[in-house]
Amino acid sequence: MIYTSEARLELNEAGAYYRRISKELAQEFKQRLVAALEAIRRNPETWRRLDEKYRRKLLKQFPYGVIYHQPEADCIEVVAVMHLNREPDYWRGRIG
Repeated sequence: MIYTSEARLELNEAGAYYRRISKELAQEFKQRLVAALEAIRRNPETWRRLDEKYRRKLLKQFPYGVIYHQPEADCIEVVAVMHLNREPDYWRGRIG
């Protein structure tokens, strides 16, 4: 699995936000994120299609979604770890 630099930054910012609230909440966020990424890795075509190329997997118990696509059979690219209360299509400016 590969991440765009923007997705990596969002992931780090979300983790830092939850760490400021509590270590336990940050750990729970990390566990939910890892579970979502593992589910994507196992079954990338399962989650909601946003268009012909991109999909979104929601995190349980947190207002975040992982936006990704599969450019090759053995590769998944995460383009956003988006807070669901943001403008929904902001991440589209990142793609070519």
